[in-house]
Amino acid sequence: MALPQIDVQTFKLNVSSMDKEFKFRPFLVKEEKLLVMANESSDSKDMLTTAQQIITNCSFGKLNGEKLPLFDVQKIFLDIRSQSVGNIIELNANCGDCDAKADIFLDLDEVEVKTVDNHKATFNITETIAVEMQYPTVEEVHDLIQATEEIDVYIVAANNIKTIYTEEETIDFQSNPPEERVEWIENLTPENFKGIKDFFETMPQLYHTLNFVCKECGKDNYLVIDGYENFFV
Repeated sequence: MALPQIDVQTFKLNVSSMDKEFKFRPFLVKEEKLLVMANESSDSKDMLTTAQQIITNCSFGKLNGEKLPLFDVQKIFLDIRSQSVGNIIELNANCGDCDAKADIFLDLDEVEVKTVDNHKATFNITETIAVEMQYPTVEEVHDLIQATEEIDVYIVAANNIKTIYTEEETIDFQSNPPEERVEWIENLTPENFKGIKDFFETMPQLYHTLNFVCKECGKDNYLVIDGYENFFV
């Protein structure tokens, strides 16, 4: 006799970079096991890889977590976590004045993607040439953060220029060989490259501040949760 199938409630989430809603399901025991293993490794990159896999699974394969930018991976994962096991997470913090430990609570539903007002994906780098950018993947963000040589930044930039617009034509930048794309970047002036650099520096990101009062000394404190390393709480 076949085992009974358990119906799982679905929900819709907005994917910021696409400005489009997708249907998701909560994560199941099989995904929870992946999270436990990722947490035990204490490696933020393992956690991000697991989050990417969970997004792919829980979107019924409609989204490829490996292709999403970091801020989407973080936000969608937290939203799935909220729908799966609850929206409140207990965190530990230290008072900035007396160093006493404090238990504080993060409401995942209050976490939002923050966008800089002047952030643009399409912009001019000269009077006659404009570029359209795409957001780097999680792997590429990791490479940017870990970069020890300036060339790493240029490679990531070359991989994320989507289109070049001139007065005469529209060019699919990624259709060119990798070495030609990097060479094109290297032949830009610092002023030309500034807009591309600004694009990466002002990308949307998850940023949340938790305010709390120390029970020992009564001083006001806050905990900032952001960035690549510490948003998978």
